[in-house]
Amino acid sequence: MWNELIAVLKTNLSNQVVAGALVLGLVGVAAAALRKLPGLIWSQAKRLILVTTTLDSRNDLFAAFVAWINDQQFGQKSRWFTVAQAPASVADDDAEDDTPRLLYSPAPGFHIFWFRGRLMWLQREIAMNLQVVETIHLGALFASRRLMEELLEGVMRHASQRRANRLTLYTVDKWGDDWRLSDTKPRRKLDSVVLDEGVLKALQDDIHGFFGRRNWYGEMGIPWRRGYLLYGPPGTGKTSVAFALAGELNLKLCALSLTNPKLTDDVLADLLQRAPARSLILIEDIDAFFNARDKQDARIQASFSGLLNALDGVGAQEGRIVVLTTNHRERLDPALIRPGRVDLEVELGNASPGQLRGLLLRHYPQDEARIQALVQDYRAGALSPAQIQQILIANDSWDKVSAAVRAALK
Repeated sequence: MWNELIAVLKTNLSNQVVAGALVLGLVGVAAAALRKLPGLIWSQAKRLILVTTTLDSRNDLFAAFVAWINDQQFGQKSRWFTVAQAPASVADDDAEDDTPRLLYSPAPGFHIFWFRGRLMWLQREIAMNLQVVETIHLGALFASRRLMEELLEGVMRHASQRRANRLTLYTVDKWGDDWRLSDTKPRRKLDSVVLDEGVLKALQDDIHGFFGRRNWYGEMGIPWRRGYLLYGPPGTGKTSVAFALAGELNLKLCALSLTNPKLTDDVLADLLQRAPARSLILIEDIDAFFNARDKQDARIQASFSGLLNALDGVGAQEGRIVVLTTNHRERLDPALIRPGRVDLEVELGNASPGQLRGLLLRHYPQDEARIQALVQDYRAGALSPAQIQQILIANDSWDKVSAAVRAALK
């Protein structure tokens, strides 16, 4: 076989036309290789002398980096910059007034700065397609990957320090398919919410027991998840309790509305699976979803079966807490609140005498005797905690508060 191939080549090469074409082809291949050689050498050289990374505005790290740059000498002295109102997630916690904090950051383009004695640069770009996405390319010359990692770790520590003692709130983005960091609020413990003593203790014991028994759940083969249903009339503190539960355990809070018209079954399942680590998912007024379903509202895309699958599907996140709230427990489908999906139901009604007393004492501890006299005249359930709180906000003395409460009871 090889002898035959060699004989064919000798015959063809003896033909000057064929030989010339072959030589020209080999020269062309060599020329093309030589043209690409500098690019290949430069590409390999870049890998040896440069370290780069990319951030984009769809990730929380982007906003954290912009806030970090704003606090660096380079960011403060840059003469080519953009300005924007800081999101709550990076706002000053100790601001003396409500004046929005402004973030100054490098404008789109190329910028050079120094970090730990190393020359670094950033290239900021803006792309507009279905949505506006900003990108920052970071690079360093003659540096190790570890230097870049230390910079980004410092950025996250900077963001964490700003959010210390704050509750981080996530909501669904405007596209309806991902979580976005939307706000931070002062963190509060569960005992900061004035509840009847038995209700408060039941919640505290259950939530701490859940997080203290992770190994037991694993040994028993039970999914390590917990569900709560808070129900009662409007103004009884359901949302406040959910926020306090998150604060009690230093969890992030992810707020979700099932009536969002962009929420499909697949998106719902994906959101619950991709919720930030150590988070409490709050689904408020879930009875509104059932009302919309019964009325066959065409705007609602999520289905009841999709909700159930998202809550207890095999991909559901371990260590997740889901809190459902409703004003009308009787409107809920029994399949939703069965054990395993809802592990503890808590009824929050209008204020009891004990709750009234607790709320008033927080504002007027020096008037305990007069508070007790008012509590004795109070009919259990006559006012909601929200109504009492509003009276306390609207009046600046005990006499005015007492008169307002008595007027509301008539």
